[in-house]
Amino acid sequence: MVVKSRFYHFRRAVGVLSALAITVLLGCTRESTPARSNFLLITIDTLRADHLSSYGYARETSPVLDRLAAEGMRFDQAAVQWPKTGPSFASMFTATYPKNNGIVRKVGIPVPENFTMLAEVLRSEGYQTLAVVSNGAVGSDFHFDQGFDRYVESWNEQPPAPGADTTGAIAVTSLARELLTEIEPDRPFFLWVHYLDPHFPYSPPGEFRDLFQNDEHFEPNREMRVDPEREKRDTFGIGYGQVLDDRNDLSFYVARYDAEIVHADAEIGKLLAAATQSGLMKDTLTIVSSDHGESLAEHEYYFDHGRYGFQTCLRVPLIFHYPGVIEPAVDTDPAELIGLAPTILEYAGLELERGRWMQGTSLARRLRGARPDASRPIYAFSEAGYGRRDKWQRIVRNRRYKFADSREGNAQRHMSGELGKRFALYDLEEDPGETRNLAEEMPEMAQGLLTLLTRWYETPFDAITGSSGDVGEMDEATREQLKALGYLD
Repeated sequence: MVVKSRFYHFRRAVGVLSALAITVLLGCTRESTPARSNFLLITIDTLRADHLSSYGYARETSPVLDRLAAEGMRFDQAAVQWPKTGPSFASMFTATYPKNNGIVRKVGIPVPENFTMLAEVLRSEGYQTLAVVSNGAVGSDFHFDQGFDRYVESWNEQPPAPGADTTGAIAVTSLARELLTEIEPDRPFFLWVHYLDPHFPYSPPGEFRDLFQNDEHFEPNREMRVDPEREKRDTFGIGYGQVLDDRNDLSFYVARYDAEIVHADAEIGKLLAAATQSGLMKDTLTIVSSDHGESLAEHEYYFDHGRYGFQTCLRVPLIFHYPGVIEPAVDTDPAELIGLAPTILEYAGLELERGRWMQGTSLARRLRGARPDASRPIYAFSEAGYGRRDKWQRIVRNRRYKFADSREGNAQRHMSGELGKRFALYDLEEDPGETRNLAEEMPEMAQGLLTLLTRWYETPFDAITGSSGDVGEMDEATREQLKALGYLD
């Protein structure tokens, strides 16, 4: 699909400066969108939306992100297209669905070099493109560096201090701050910073380690099964190799997960402070999201993501912060993360045909305050699963209901509640935990969503040739990092 450069005429207003809770100034207000915005994309691995304070969580986990959400546009119902790091970012940066791009299911599948990725388009438009990533699943070995002038892999860099975790939030912030010094102030930039926390194993450092342990939200009697015969498992308990501090109480692990979020949030605050002090936040759109969520024992699925398409793994935060350009608001309609790339391209001054790039629809109209017509349906599509192509789960949701088609036995037991039942229908408004399958009680709704899902799945997309699905070659440091994360045996 062809995109054309377009530069807007605008007047710059004398701004009222907006402050974060940590007193970091982020930018000045203006009367219209700059001709070419800068972009700071911050992604936090394994971050489920409902564990952020701004998304209604009881614990105060995210003061920095909460302030961004309060001052910007918060999408309440954003969905990833596959709840696994590699497939999710492949869809995000190519604006294509996994069913069409072939990047699915497992780590280590290279993105074909004939794909057009977001950074490539931005670089062709004169943008400086830089990234710091901390998860080997999006390493350069798998071609996620396409289009980037600088692509820093934290696990291959010197730690900020002796013995420091090279993939932890402190290291990521340190490397990102170094990249800030390389940005030329007279050229637009796109900077992607990917934090790995709070990915399992949940191990927040220092003063964050015991945060939330035994607080008023702690449930000490919720014990988990630990399998003494298996080092790792993710359903109906955990393996002996996943035990932390000899604990088998679920609340201990949830508190650790939440503490990891607090730690990442604090480091993001430091990054924003450094960017502001460098004078780089002017005319800059800051976007915060995640590649997927995490199951914390819901549906007997423990400390993992990718196998099942529940909201715990599909629903992620999506926040746009642009003082004076994007007004504070909450969008409660479904939104797909494949809309992220076309949104960025629109704010970069590119003209998109019908607001679309590849398979993604830009969110720019919604960011400008245009609400979708309540009488017209709006959908989000996702996939999930570890089985073969014909066994993957296919998922669609509208404003209220979510429908899943599961063709594999284990997925049917979890998603539909019974072996042999392919279809699950959940009322996300009345049953956000997805505990009651309504497919048989509401056959017309189920059939209508199945028809829509089938049509979506069978619609071809010829612009992308796809991938063989083979795991690519990788350097030893990347392999070891992915083993530590549990991606490889």
